[in-house]
Amino acid sequence: MKSQLLAGGFALAMVIGAAPARADDQTDRAAALFAPFDKSDAPGCAVSATQSGNVVFQRAFGQAAVETGTPNTTATAFHIASLSKQFTAFAILLLEADGRLSLQDDVRRFVPELHDYPHVITLDHLLHHTSGLRDEWMMMLQGRMPEDGVSQSDILRTLYAQRELNFVPGARYAYANSDYTLLALVVERASGQSFNDFLTRQVFAPLGMNHTWVQDNWRQVRPDVAQLYGPGPGGLERRVFSWSGYGAGNIRTTAEDMARWMLNLEAPKVGTPGLIARMADGVRDPLSVPAVYGRGLEVGRHRGARTLEHGGIAPGAAAYMLVLPDQDFGVSVMCNTETNDTRQLARQLADLYVGDTLPAETAPTPHVVAEGQLQRYAGVYREIGGAIFDVSVRDGALVLQGEDVLTAVSDNRFRLTTFPVSFSFPGPADGRPAQVLHVHDPDQDRVAVRIEKVAVEDLNPQMMSAYVGRYYSPELASVLTVEQRGDQLWLTGSAFETQVMQPPQMFRQPDAFFTQSTIGAVEFRRGGDGEITELAVTNPRVVALRFLRLKNPPQL
Repeated sequence: MKSQLLAGGFALAMVIGAAPARADDQTDRAAALFAPFDKSDAPGCAVSATQSGNVVFQRAFGQAAVETGTPNTTATAFHIASLSKQFTAFAILLLEADGRLSLQDDVRRFVPELHDYPHVITLDHLLHHTSGLRDEWMMMLQGRMPEDGVSQSDILRTLYAQRELNFVPGARYAYANSDYTLLALVVERASGQSFNDFLTRQVFAPLGMNHTWVQDNWRQVRPDVAQLYGPGPGGLERRVFSWSGYGAGNIRTTAEDMARWMLNLEAPKVGTPGLIARMADGVRDPLSVPAVYGRGLEVGRHRGARTLEHGGIAPGAAAYMLVLPDQDFGVSVMCNTETNDTRQLARQLADLYVGDTLPAETAPTPHVVAEGQLQRYAGVYREIGGAIFDVSVRDGALVLQGEDVLTAVSDNRFRLTTFPVSFSFPGPADGRPAQVLHVHDPDQDRVAVRIEKVAVEDLNPQMMSAYVGRYYSPELASVLTVEQRGDQLWLTGSAFETQVMQPPQMFRQPDAFFTQSTIGAVEFRRGGDGEITELAVTNPRVVALRFLRLKNPPQL
């Protein structure tokens, strides 16, 4: 099926520019980027690009419903997942401008059900992902899956039950969906309206975004919605996302409506330029790296140009929005299939339309760090939860985990060349060995402290019995069972099981293991008598979630 060019007067008038030949050439080249999604028997994408008050590209590709041969159009509604967060942040800022809240308010002013932690969590902590709250996806440790019909109330009950934080609020950055789920509740309680009603009345309707809504009931049927698909062992499969949570995600919108939204970011009809600027205000990362997250939008760079952007991914869906404020350019890409290409496609469209206005790409100036300084950083570091970072010096450079050479950015900051991850060593350059390593990746900061490397013997069947048992999480009200299966150790929950394994010798610590699952790392903890008393689970969104060992659990 050929791509569907928008025929509506709103966009068509703005697609036709003052230089038709160049516009036609750009349109053809833009459409060619999406050729892999332009098929009659597969799902696809819908795209909008805006520039200086106009829609310069808007098309759809592939099928909204493969089974019926219904094509995607620019009026087809897509699941945009975490792109929804910018609308939540916008709603909070509208309420602030109306005097109904302050970003410095304790979240418990509006959500007293949340645990009274020793440290205040402000609304701005939630907006910037510096709250320390664990991600709501820890529900999966209860056996809850996206196919299980999870409601907003289910998610909130899980958040209310949390008793420990990943870190002190404001101490570091860690992306957490929980933050924006709570912010949606704040919008409801501060406005006296449902989240969907508030956004519809205050944002969507005034902007003419008449095919955009909050999917707060996954069972609700709407017309012109792209179905969700993903690859499977036998070919294309339908995906089910029966998740009714909102604030962190679950907005449905169209390419036409996303164009209206991006034009509002450029020249606001709803809100003010100052309000938009506050969304782009990325506070400096608490661990002293450049700001990465504003309020509902990531703050970044593309070829030296300032960007506001966000991605979203869910079962059967992927989306990305990229805005270059100084070039008055924006692009959104929404797909009803699982793909990692949306970010790159957005950047390629930006290069096509405004690339000649962007700074020329230049290689960074190499930074040389003295050998003595590098030796200060060499050593083994361990973060809470058990992940080990082995840092060594080889041929005048730092090497991570014995194989990844790090590039120096400054005397105490380094980066990987293959992934957007950087490393820094805080503390004075006083000649003493560094004691702390900060790891900065796009989703979170991690803190590891220097340890002494120890030899840990291979786990044998006789040693496994010490870990066998049942472990209970008061926060999740769920049980994990550790059992021995021959010469293997296994961890099972209500809807999953995974093998518990030792890492290679260079990364070992006593009682610390890993799994190849969403569980992540598993660390067993001992009491004063040396007996195992609990296990702690750590993964990218949860730090040291404790499960207490049950003594003599009841048997039926």
